Amino acid sequence: MRKLIHRMSKMCDESYFIIKSSIILTLILLACCLLTLLFAGGFSADTYELHRLAKELFTLPQAILIIAAIASVVIEDYATKD
Repeated sequence: MRKLIHRMSKMCDESYFIIKSSIILTLILLACCLLTLLFAGGFSADTYELHRLAKELFTLPQAILIIAAIASVVIEDYATKD
C-alpha cells in the first residue's frame, strides 16, 4: 500500500487531484449511505424511499472511481508524452 501511495504522489498534479478528489467524494457518499441507513431504521413501506436512496449512494462511488481512474490515466499519458 505504501508503494501505491508513493507512486500516486509522483503523478502529475492534475491526475493526482482527480484521484484524490474522487476518493474523498467516494468516502463522503459512503458515509452518507451509512447515515441514511441508520436514520431509516428497519425496512418497511414507510422507509422504502430511504433504503432505495442508500442503495444508490452505495453504488454511485463505483462509477465515480472508474471514471476518475480512466481520466487520470488519460491526463497522465498526455502529460508525460514527449
